[in-house]
Amino acid sequence: MLSGIFGGFLGIAVALALALLLFPSNQYLAVSNYLQILAAFSGAIVFCWYYLRHEAGSGFLWAAAGFALWGIANAAWYVAAMFGIGSSPFPGPVDLGFVVVLLILASAYKRIYPRKRANGLVLLGLLVLMLILPLAILVTSGVTDQSLMILLYFFACGLLLITALNYSFTEHPAALAGTVVLVLAYLAYPIREAFFAANTASTVIGPLVAAGFSLIVIGLLPDGSKPQASPTSPDTPE
Repeated sequence: MLSGIFGGFLGIAVALALALLLFPSNQYLAVSNYLQILAAFSGAIVFCWYYLRHEAGSGFLWAAAGFALWGIANAAWYVAAMFGIGSSPFPGPVDLGFVVVLLILASAYKRIYPRKRANGLVLLGLLVLMLILPLAILVTSGVTDQSLMILLYFFACGLLLITALNYSFTEHPAALAGTVVLVLAYLAYPIREAFFAANTASTVIGPLVAAGFSLIVIGLLPDGSKPQASPTSPDTPE
């Protein structure tokens, strides 16, 4: 049932992304905003339920916290805009919340699946690739609050993706796909806010977030009839 619900969120997100690209409108954008928040809070509730009902590892509580924090930060942003308080400038407090979400999810991943050592050079190369663009922006634009926040976003995205690859996510393709989709949305968001705020095509970032969250939930929840084994030493320093 849960897979069906979040599969429905995923289908709506894909349809919204196509609609926003082909027929951009404020109505589709509003639905996208609500879908993101709904997927985030629903995921947080499901992770909490799975932890309490099936005695799963603490990683599910960390995942619930990450999803809930994202939902709270995004809801606060939309409420402020709705009541005319104004959108948070980039960068703003909401951006710090979004970055912290990635760090919380990385901690969750380490507690849900056991470590499966990936090729260190591949992971290092991936991190370098993730940092090329923000470092180029830092060099060309100088040290500003925007360039530093872009660097922070990209670094956190790289950390989350490397953690997923280093902790058995290749054996859970839906969760890995959701992480990749979420990372793509996160990479596009600060670039849009800093340089392409008026670009209508960038509105697909919202459906990407909803799709990423939905895939992560589908991928992380195993058969509910048996508890999920947690890693032997989730808190061991790396």
